[in-house]
Amino acid sequence: MKDNKNKYNLKEADAGINKPVKRSIDDSVKNDPAKKNVDPDSKIDAEIKKNLSDDTVSASEINAKLAKKYTEDAKKKKKKDKNKVYNILIVIFACIFLFSAGYLGLYYYRNYKSEKQYDKLRDMVVDDPDNIEDLTADSSEEVIIETVDDNNEPLTKPKAFVYIDGHKVQFKYKDIYRANHDFIGWLKIDGTTIDYPVMLTPDDEEYYLRKDFYGEYSLAGTLFADTDSNVVRPSDNILIYGHHMKTSTMFHDLMNYEEEDFYEKHKYIVFNTVYGDNKYEVIAAFRTNIKEKDDSSFKYYTFFDAADEEEFDNYVSNCKSLTSYDIPTTAKYGDKLLTLSTCSYHTDNGRFVVVAKRIEHN
Repeated sequence: MKDNKNKYNLKEADAGINKPVKRSIDDSVKNDPAKKNVDPDSKIDAEIKKNLSDDTVSASEINAKLAKKYTEDAKKKKKKDKNKVYNILIVIFACIFLFSAGYLGLYYYRNYKSEKQYDKLRDMVVDDPDNIEDLTADSSEEVIIETVDDNNEPLTKPKAFVYIDGHKVQFKYKDIYRANHDFIGWLKIDGTTIDYPVMLTPDDEEYYLRKDFYGEYSLAGTLFADTDSNVVRPSDNILIYGHHMKTSTMFHDLMNYEEEDFYEKHKYIVFNTVYGDNKYEVIAAFRTNIKEKDDSSFKYYTFFDAADEEEFDNYVSNCKSLTSYDIPTTAKYGDKLLTLSTCSYHTDNGRFVVVAKRIEHN
């Protein structure tokens, strides 16, 4: 009997524990005004509400289910917050992608538009006829035929000129010159994309750095000559600048001269000016950079006219020593040089330079 009573008393104790918990939960909801307005469905589900009214469910079981419920809710909230972060990141990356795609699209479109403009300018060049004397009869304007150059040296073939606003200009460039008097000549390297007009603005050397032929904004700009260069006389060295465009336009192809095989196939450069035609042969191609003002090392961009033979030879020697492969052709004092310069990204303020000497003039 003792054992049974004890057993009975244990069950009674359990019941005594369960009942107060139920009353405590119910009473807390009824008596607390703040809790009366709380929707039970937002805190516990129907199964837990049913368990609260079931006398056979212990407090520990209810607490366990509540804990499980809150844990699951916390996980869901955490997952929801995580998904929200992911969605925000996706939106951010999508915006970055769209901006980048738009920028690249605009970049290539502007360069395409620029190249179409140059195509039209190329069409404006008038080819010399087989018999240049025919120009005097066919042209509506006065054409001057010359057989000697400014030094009274005979030309390899007669050349035709016209006067435009008091300036003597090669007949073949008359339409381009009329369109823009800053035009000084045309640069071309066969087998490359380099086939562009060259501008000269004595009062503002970098005017065409970000402007097209007509002076409108252009990322690619237009090739332009250093104002210390004398195209008319000409100076011992003519220096021309151009952008290294990622669209393979302007002076992009100059970088190919780093390879000897490319040099072997592209030794010659044509730079015809409004005053005459010129052909050059490459003698050096090298990487360098813009120096500080107080730096005494070699600065290719400061040489235009040699004071004497030694200065000329030093310039040629420095250029050739920087070239990574051997170019047998060289230049001597009295030769006329052409230097082409573009940006290179191997170092800060990097440049890539190609130097050539004139081998033909007409």
